[in-house]
Amino acid sequence: MVTEAVVEVARAVAELKHHSAPVSTVEWHPSEGSLLVSGGKDDAILQWDLAVEGRQLREWEDVPEQLLFVHRGQQEVKELHWHPQIPGLLVSTAHSGFSILKPISC
Repeated sequence: MVTEAVVEVARAVAELKHHSAPVSTVEWHPSEGSLLVSGGKDDAILQWDLAVEGRQLREWEDVPEQLLFVHRGQQEVKELHWHPQIPGLLVSTAHSGFSILKPISC
């Protein structure tokens, strides 16, 4: 008796590399399916758009095209959440306090 097994290997849709320390939080935008924010121990909040082609910009070789916004005003970002009723409004908590940001207008 021969048994067949189908093995599907997951493939990364994107690799978003711009944090310089471990990432502690990621949050998808509630209505814009290609947008997400990430925060981490490098004191950075980064907003990404996966709908943008994944290649490097010539003028800014170290900045991926998917990267839309960078905020470095907090220490050790812990959590990020989009406001459920105000489009584009984001709250972040960190060791140094919390911030309310509006990096996009949806």
